Amino acid sequence: MFGRRQSPDTAGQDEIPDPGSEAVREGRSDQTWLRRKITARREVMFSLATDEIAGPLQFTRGGIFAWFLLGGQSWDFRTLDDRRRLWDQQTFRYGQLAASRPEGRPIRLRLTTRPYPSFEYARSLDEQTPEPLPQVTGGESWDDYLGHAQRRLQSTGLDQKVVALGVWVAPVPKRSVRAELINGTDSPSRDAMAVIDQILQIERIVTGPGFDGRRASARELGFLFHRSLSMGVPAPVHSGVGGDRWEVEDLAEFTERRAWLSEPYGSTVRVVSEIRGAKVNRSVAVLTMGVMPDRVWPEDGRDPWIVASNRLGFPVEWSLSGTLLSARTLSRAIEFEQNRATGIAAHYDEHRMAPPPSVGRAIRAAAGNLDEVTEGDSRTAARFLGTIRLAVYGTSEDEALKRARDVVDLYGERLNMPLHHARGQARSLQEFIPAEPRAQHGHQRRMPVRYLASALPNVDSDLGTPTGPYLGYGVGSARRASRFDMHYGPEVLQTPGLFPIVAEPGGGKSVLIGTLAYNAIRAGQPTIIFDPSGPLAKLTELPELKPFSRVMDLTASRAGTLSPYQLVPDPILESYRNEEPATGSENPWVRADQVNRIEYERAVRRAAAERQQLMFDVLRMWLPSSTLRMPGTDVMLRDALRRVAERTKKRGLRDTRTNPRWIIEELEEMGEKSLTESQRELARQLVEELRAAAEFPLGELIMPQHRGPIEDEEIEDKTLVVVTMPGLSPPPESVERDFWGSEERYTQPLLHLAAFFASKFIYGRPRDVRKNVFLDENHLMGQWGSGRAFFVRLSRDSRKWNTAIGAASQHPEDHLSIGRVDALMGSAFVGRLTKEATAVQACKLIQCPEAYAPVIQALSPKPREGGRTAETGEFVWLDPLGRLGKIRIDLDWHPALRAALQTTPGRARPSVPTTPQPTPFIDPDLFEYVPHIPIKDEAEVAA
Repeated sequence: MFGRRQSPDTAGQDEIPDPGSEAVREGRSDQTWLRRKITARREVMFSLATDEIAGPLQFTRGGIFAWFLLGGQSWDFRTLDDRRRLWDQQTFRYGQLAASRPEGRPIRLRLTTRPYPSFEYARSLDEQTPEPLPQVTGGESWDDYLGHAQRRLQSTGLDQKVVALGVWVAPVPKRSVRAELINGTDSPSRDAMAVIDQILQIERIVTGPGFDGRRASARELGFLFHRSLSMGVPAPVHSGVGGDRWEVEDLAEFTERRAWLSEPYGSTVRVVSEIRGAKVNRSVAVLTMGVMPDRVWPEDGRDPWIVASNRLGFPVEWSLSGTLLSARTLSRAIEFEQNRATGIAAHYDEHRMAPPPSVGRAIRAAAGNLDEVTEGDSRTAARFLGTIRLAVYGTSEDEALKRARDVVDLYGERLNMPLHHARGQARSLQEFIPAEPRAQHGHQRRMPVRYLASALPNVDSDLGTPTGPYLGYGVGSARRASRFDMHYGPEVLQTPGLFPIVAEPGGGKSVLIGTLAYNAIRAGQPTIIFDPSGPLAKLTELPELKPFSRVMDLTASRAGTLSPYQLVPDPILESYRNEEPATGSENPWVRADQVNRIEYERAVRRAAAERQQLMFDVLRMWLPSSTLRMPGTDVMLRDALRRVAERTKKRGLRDTRTNPRWIIEELEEMGEKSLTESQRELARQLVEELRAAAEFPLGELIMPQHRGPIEDEEIEDKTLVVVTMPGLSPPPESVERDFWGSEERYTQPLLHLAAFFASKFIYGRPRDVRKNVFLDENHLMGQWGSGRAFFVRLSRDSRKWNTAIGAASQHPEDHLSIGRVDALMGSAFVGRLTKEATAVQACKLIQCPEAYAPVIQALSPKPREGGRTAETGEFVWLDPLGRLGKIRIDLDWHPALRAALQTTPGRARPSVPTTPQPTPFIDPDLFEYVPHIPIKDEAEVAA
């Protein structure tokens, strides 16, 4: 269809009547044969300008083009100076391209989208997860888990931005020169060297800061051809698999079994393509940029003018086709403009008439342009002359036209940039094909390269890590899927694994924690969650997690659960193994573990001493201040602990099976054998206070009523442990200990031991094993000394012990004030904080300018009166790579997980349309039951 039209075969056509016959007269009046023939939709025929593709080089009838893919640039949450710097860098790149050739440099800028590689996502995540949780009866399998996220990514229109820049290199070369360029040679000719020098000069410019481009491959150029010739139609899976070269015979893959159908003066072009034996139709509407207004950018506060289309909720294709003109080329044209404006003014003066204000503006503009071109540098002198076109598509003409109206309204109302739905839709659409000739009639724009650079086409909002499970999608400059591998920082970037989570109540902290924990557990990573209020315990009820989970309620657990002797784990011998030979050994065959065993035995002794110290701290916490002041209290307690250690050793028991109840028995025996009345009285008081504490419901968790050894808790067999403490609150630090009540005194050691319980969970495993700790309501940790110490120690050790730590709180100061952990952060999430002062503190936490505090205040907006319940889960995310952006946590991909993480009482889940958003990549009937991401108003998602 895109080849040259052959002579039509007249056989089978309607018989043409005589011009004067009655049939023609009736046809003209009744709109029959003749009118249908004139206005019928017909196939658009043209031949491709491309002859061959070799790597990044494209050989066309108009010369050689070199293609590059521009690197993504962040825009959200950058300072004005950073934005100006990026703008100036791109201006400089365009100016260099213009100056690289005296006559100017033709360019083609093509923006499109690539479908999110959902199949590659599932494959890579499966490869990165060597030991996922085994499947259980009634629960979802690992393949089901991958399938949920894969279908979500396929059906929601989340894509990846592709910005391709084609730069004209040289005219059509001789055959011998083309062969040298494609095949290479040890001694290239002078003509080939001239072309190579041009290519290298262009590459040095395009790969510089601002563009950060790289060479496009033949496969990527093949994808551009498919996306341009079959706009809106799913690109074949084998698109561009032809290797690093496309010869003349191979180019038919782009044109075969595809057709463009257009009506004279039609509003759209109908694109028809065949995929896997099925016919697919899309309607494409092309818009052309009109006269562009003057702008003071970026001071006017608006985003780059191409970026605005990223927020429309549907793909918008861009094509900029023109020439970067150098100062030498422009001088004559600029002088003509100035002379023309001056002549018009003189004509008015000759007739003694006051010229309109537009004449004065034209004279001033012409003078300014002349000064820039003749006296300015490459940033100000160069100009772009060409056409700027946009294309939108839909499954029907009505849908395509509706989207076109949305684009026209956006650019006309918000940016004052008129878009024209001009005639010649097929000819305009042809410009989207790489390196096709530009239409030379109408709508040509000439603008300074500073204005062209203010489009910043490669601004994107990629967030997250290259690996890891799907977490959510960006709601800032663009809608991009985000993955988060919590261990990417410690393992790859050598950064800490701590990531604070800050949001006020209802901002989505628990949802984020639950989502991250669920993904980690499905991957088989040991995970412990401190959830004081307890709603996250619902995770343990999910069928696929239940056999591998345990809820530890500090108010209702089994007696002896928090025995201090069990909460300090024995060291693991493998952690002390070294492949180096023994230090100072003359025998090179001495095994390394013989040396390490010394360190291992020292670690065993240190662990035993730490258990005694922990038990000693708990006993002192139980005792009132009056008893602690009595002379000899600490001596007697330590003596009792030593006697208990000897008793355990004589019975042949491991130290971890020591029953704290034995301490009371030893104190009773010491009181009976004491020689002085004061010692007997002290022992009696100690026994009474400790018995009272042990009989208290909270005390039974530490000191059980039975007198037998305590059985070891096999927590290592549980992948998920949720520690809850509903109703408990730590004793206030502002109140002196003398005024604490019994419940406050007995609560303190529980919180202290809970931290050591997590310590055993983490440090009781090898260093290289991935581990995760989530601390909901982390401000409670800062209210007691051992909690602060545990948090700081874990933060400092997170990288060495490959531990991810998600600490959630309602105020950023809760993190910044604990041991200066701001220097230990590898990432951070900030949700809605409506108070201005708190939002400013959050800006310090995520290292962004304080001017963005209103953005944090507007996250997850509360519903207005009479409105439906708003969806929470919007965060500003400082990802492990140091990028900042807005993200919404996505739970619609897994309904069961969504229900388990619903923490708002009595809230009904807002209905979500179950029809997938139409995308150009997946047929909707493949995933009918997957809900789509609701498109929000641009003002609501703008950063």
